Amino acid sequence: MKHYKIVVTGPFAAGKTTFIKTITEIAPVITEAPTTREEESSVKNSTTVAMDFGRITVDDESVLHIFGTPGQFRFNYMWSILSKDALGVVLLIDSGDKSIFEEAKDMLNFFRVKTDAPIVIALNHFNEKEHTTKEELCKIMMVPDSIPIIDCDATNKESVKNVLLKLLELILENEA
Repeated sequence: MKHYKIVVTGPFAAGKTTFIKTITEIAPVITEAPTTREEESSVKNSTTVAMDFGRITVDDESVLHIFGTPGQFRFNYMWSILSKDALGVVLLIDSGDKSIFEEAKDMLNFFRVKTDAPIVIALNHFNEKEHTTKEELCKIMMVPDSIPIIDCDATNKESVKNVLLKLLELILENEA
């Protein structure tokens, strides 16, 4: 059986923990702690401080081990640790929060430097805000053509599965 290490990253409150909880077939490992900064506490009560972990069996031959990173830059040492030996990266971005796009761009560049693994951007539509389109995001973040942008709902299993299948397709292309 082939095991694929996948990293799910993105800015604070993008939906990374939800993404993993939605798709995992095991009880997820979640390292949440209360938020300590006022600007974060106004958004949500807890945050990932080390990693999240889930697993999904794709078929008889393939299993994905999914590692979620903390979203804040102060935890970027975990980004480096978790990206080691990763075969693919999902950059999850809240499509309704334009204030984090510059941070997401920095994260994209960080992972492009840290790993040669394929990257997909999942544009998460999980709230009632006005959503940015894939085309707008591509222009704002100057995303290269080689990185697909996929619409996603981190609360919907089929949507999460589609993101992971696209990433797995890119990984298999790289292996060929």
